[in-house]
Amino acid sequence: MPAMASPPSPRPTAGEPLRIGIFGNLANNAYIQGKVLRRLGHEAEVVLDPMDRFVMSDPRWEDLDIELPTDQLADATLPDCEVPAWVHAEPPERGAQRDGGYVSRYAADLRDAPAAWPSWWTAARRCGWRAGRMALERAWVIRTLARYDCVIAYGPGPAWAALSGAPFIAVPWGGDLTIVPFYDTGDWEGHETIPLPSPAREQFAAARLQRMGYDAAARVVLADPRFVSFAERLGHAAKIVQLGFVIDTDRYAPGPEPELRAELLRGREGLIVFVPSRQDWFWKGSDRLLRGFAQASAGRDDVILVCAGWGEDLERSRALIAELGIGERVRLLPHALSKGRLRRYYRACDIAADQFTVGSYGGSALEALSCARPLLISLEPERFEGRFSHFPPVLNVAEPQEIARELTRLIEDPGARADIGARSRAWLVEHHGPALARLIVDQCDAAVSEAPARPTRRRG
Repeated sequence: MPAMASPPSPRPTAGEPLRIGIFGNLANNAYIQGKVLRRLGHEAEVVLDPMDRFVMSDPRWEDLDIELPTDQLADATLPDCEVPAWVHAEPPERGAQRDGGYVSRYAADLRDAPAAWPSWWTAARRCGWRAGRMALERAWVIRTLARYDCVIAYGPGPAWAALSGAPFIAVPWGGDLTIVPFYDTGDWEGHETIPLPSPAREQFAAARLQRMGYDAAARVVLADPRFVSFAERLGHAAKIVQLGFVIDTDRYAPGPEPELRAELLRGREGLIVFVPSRQDWFWKGSDRLLRGFAQASAGRDDVILVCAGWGEDLERSRALIAELGIGERVRLLPHALSKGRLRRYYRACDIAADQFTVGSYGGSALEALSCARPLLISLEPERFEGRFSHFPPVLNVAEPQEIARELTRLIEDPGARADIGARSRAWLVEHHGPALARLIVDQCDAAVSEAPARPTRRRG
């Protein structure tokens, strides 16, 4: 276990609730989980990653009902919106030093070095000097995580939680397990297609830090069955717990959106197929959906496809839409949707579609199911054997012809849409609602009970 960044804390006494810190807020997973846990009476707080400036990681993105141009997502200025006191961000003066250029940034790091000892030294000794510098940049994160009885660590969080000395469980999103830990071995998921980001040596340091974090984790909680083989490659088969992402089923629920429907349908009667996923042919199979929709909607003017208008393959999708002659039936949204706005689209649509290449589901698919929408998606049944009482009630399709067949059935059969939507909502609540949040807390309890006692309690 890495040396700790600050004086440790003892295990909570029997009956005393855990103080849980949740780090890493990609797609607002941590914020949503924090809301659900607190609603159930748990003392959960969110610690934001100061290095993550992507707008979809900002808690305000979850609550606001806005749209933003897709070229403003990296470091957007959002409207004022009250953020709960249990969400913690790095002090703004430290962020200003980081943004002030090379000299300001590294001068601030050096000033932090004495107080941040020995966490950055542990990182440097185990993973190289670049890793030590990364740990020093996150001195506030490491110091903050040390205050909790247990940490739920998303993304790069396992490394910082390990350096904090707090017991923790690691919860990968995807690439943080399937890609990052293998950057220095050259065999990350999709390495034949996805190049190594630069600078390479920093990625190698990140790989070593991530492996160090998983080594120290009490549990590796996997939301996606396809992650299992990667956790096993890292030697953590005994730590694997398969649990999904928690969804706020109170907030993601069916409801009427007549004004948005009228706007999307341009005042006409018809059906809406909504795709929240970005335009990405490799990871999402966006091209397959476009081809399937073209077949299912041929000769019709009463159904439209509404797609997120951003992603790696946006221009390729535009070209394919023109080639297929479906431009009048496809709406590529010019802006990215905040989660408040996205919920309205789930409610306004009749059918949702996600991805057709990966074989598993993520947050967007779960949110659509929670809003009682029939979902087109590609899932590999063998990955889910024994995980649920029954397979998710989705339209399991992958190839354009399969997509076209099921889309046609749903378009023509309102009863089927209603039945599948209702079963989707019930399944989601059972497997990804409050009961799942309680299971996550059980894993935190286990992590704390197995950890060495910590001699002083720090609640500040």
